[in-house]
Amino acid sequence: MDEYQLEIQSLRRTLARLREEEADPALIEEYETEYRNLSSLYKAATDTFDADRSEPRLADALASLGFGGWTLSNVYSFVYDASMELPVDDGRELARRIDETDYAASLLAVVEAED
Repeated sequence: MDEYQLEIQSLRRTLARLREEEADPALIEEYETEYRNLSSLYKAATDTFDADRSEPRLADALASLGFGGWTLSNVYSFVYDASMELPVDDGRELARRIDETDYAASLLAVVEAED
């Protein structure tokens, strides 16, 4: 289990405790939003990380953007940074926008632009 999974599990436990204690609904919603965002970021990062099996150019693209070698931590950093640049004016929450973004394609666009 990696550090991202541990953080997501910790949030899940906190949410369960807050619900059990019937905490302020606004606080519960804040934690639920954070849980959805982190879960989406992790899924996007692991999906992108696994995509290098079928597209080895992804590692070169990540390195050319300054994120370093092909590690889950570096891919997560790329996904996080790219997610923070997603448009926010469409009314959808961040987790949904993350889920709808193809980060591997974004990396490939960098490689193709360099060719």
